[in-house]
Amino acid sequence: MLSEMGRRLRCGFGANVYGQGIVILIQLVGVPILLHAWGLKMYGEWLILSAIPVYLSMTDLGFSKSAGNDMAARGGRGDFAGMLCVFQSLAILVYSVAALGIILAAVLLTALPLHEWLDLSRLSASDVRWILWLLAAEVLVKLTDGVSHAGYRANGDYAFHTSVYYTTSFVQQSSIWLLASLGYTPVVAALSSLLVRCIVTPSVARILVVRHPHLRFGVTHASMSVIKALVRPALANLAIPLAQATNTQGFVLVIGALLGPTAVVIFSTQRTLTRLTLQMVISVCQALEPELARAWGAGNQDLLRRLYVRGFALAFWLGFASMIALYAIGPWILEFWTGGHVHMDHILFKWLLLSAFVSVLWYSGLNLLRAVNRHLRAAVWYVGGALVSILLAALLLQVSGRLANAGLASLFMDGLMAIYLIGVTTRFIQISPSRLLLTVLDLPNLVNVFFGRAFHGN
Repeated sequence: MLSEMGRRLRCGFGANVYGQGIVILIQLVGVPILLHAWGLKMYGEWLILSAIPVYLSMTDLGFSKSAGNDMAARGGRGDFAGMLCVFQSLAILVYSVAALGIILAAVLLTALPLHEWLDLSRLSASDVRWILWLLAAEVLVKLTDGVSHAGYRANGDYAFHTSVYYTTSFVQQSSIWLLASLGYTPVVAALSSLLVRCIVTPSVARILVVRHPHLRFGVTHASMSVIKALVRPALANLAIPLAQATNTQGFVLVIGALLGPTAVVIFSTQRTLTRLTLQMVISVCQALEPELARAWGAGNQDLLRRLYVRGFALAFWLGFASMIALYAIGPWILEFWTGGHVHMDHILFKWLLLSAFVSVLWYSGLNLLRAVNRHLRAAVWYVGGALVSILLAALLLQVSGRLANAGLASLFMDGLMAIYLIGVTTRFIQISPSRLLLTVLDLPNLVNVFFGRAFHGN
């Protein structure tokens, strides 16, 4: 059993490393291609429009994530009938919400004068409506993929679906790059992304029920009581992407409104570069999450503690090493990456790099609480911190006009979350902060974590 868990962890980590490699490739390759094809102004407008539909990813109200963790916990104690009940209940809810969302998006985009509100100059009003609807439809179709993901991760197949997910993202972005390079507009690029999503999502759902026959789509085993039981953790899962979207896309919208599209490109490229520090940590945490849920469902408190503490140590050192490397070569990477089109704001870069590392200190804790569906209060802190950081950024930018102050506002939120979550998680797993620190500094243990052995021993 433990060796099987180690295999799943290694495969999950490998899939996440692959995924983060795809994300890095997309970010590094996409920026110069689209800057060259569309120019700085249109690319900035594309970034602004792309930021808006991200909020639609929250329209499942957080149920996919909470249901996935509940299914994994049920799997940990062998409750396969309960897994099916949760799966079918989730599918009915999410597919219904996605269908209604596509219709509602079409109505709102037709009625609202978004082109005037956004004050865009390169794209027409018609282009803006089509781009936003196509991007919104892609997000809502992808929303239904969360049902399949819950099924895969609950059955120990997290690595497979994660690999498919990131491969799909690469195909989507590649189609956008190709069409932009051939002279097509952002409207056609958005359409190509939607078409790829419409092919992959139902295919992935079909593969799920073939690989795991005890899960099947239908309504026979669906239950409203199951959905009601998941409301509290679902609200927390709704709050987390809200905070993430606010902390990422919210900065884009505020900077765009106060400093213009060029400043958006400068901020977005440097934030993307510095967030590479967090990407490796996310790879560790996402691989651990289904195993944390299984340990919790099986009532194995000792395994839960070991998974978290040693995973935290690995995350810390990966984040630290990434921060040092980026501090040394980040300016060169930015110059090469953007072909000199985007200049380095050194003060902004340092604030963003420090913010990214501080986020490492709290992300593992949030991951633990989310795995056991005990993260509502942490999510409220996250939302509050994100909103305050956006307001702080708006105030600082309005007063000073210095883009670097947006990085300071970002650091404020990450510092707040680190202080709160380190305290909460150490109490939850019944370990002192000092012991957690000693584990972090134990480098031989870190090597064991990487090869999976430390999760099995004392």
